[in-house]
Amino acid sequence: MIFLLAIFSYLLGSIPNGYLIGKYCFKKDIRTLGSGNVGSTNVLRNFGKGAGLATFFLDSIKGFLAVCIADKVAGVDAFAICLVCVVLGHMYSIFLHFKSGKGVATAFGAFVYIDVKFALIVLAVFLIVVIIGRMVSLGSILAAFSAIVVGYFYFGLGKLYYAIFISAAMIIYKHRSNIKRIKNHEESKIF
Repeated sequence: MIFLLAIFSYLLGSIPNGYLIGKYCFKKDIRTLGSGNVGSTNVLRNFGKGAGLATFFLDSIKGFLAVCIADKVAGVDAFAICLVCVVLGHMYSIFLHFKSGKGVATAFGAFVYIDVKFALIVLAVFLIVVIIGRMVSLGSILAAFSAIVVGYFYFGLGKLYYAIFISAAMIIYKHRSNIKRIKNHEESKIF
């Protein structure tokens, strides 16, 4: 059952909402625009606030649903595994030749289901960094790092924490090109 839930979570995570919004609402392939990423930031920059927010919401729902279903069907062990799988699916979508987003919104949706206060702390870090530094990538990186730190104090060592740690570490890894650009003062700013 856990194996089936993990596969389901990966496939759910693989649904490329940003790509679908671009293709069916704007008749454009988001992968050919801006950063080429199918996440909400690139959608926002190329198709506007409405499309960006819709992408963020739909990508968050993927994470929320994956861990919710796993929790209801098989408990905490399953939803810890499914958290990693749904984020992995978003990052390496089977529907887009294993190239997709960076997992931020999907992980956030899962965090909301796990613990709303924890998710809000991570979101607050993201928003503060974006407002001050005007870089979504930097906000995402530091929010992921905060999930690792805060998650330890919230949940202690255990399967759930390790799932949060792995998911956050994958998000930071997916931002490695952004980290290089930030160091070189070449990263794009959101406003």
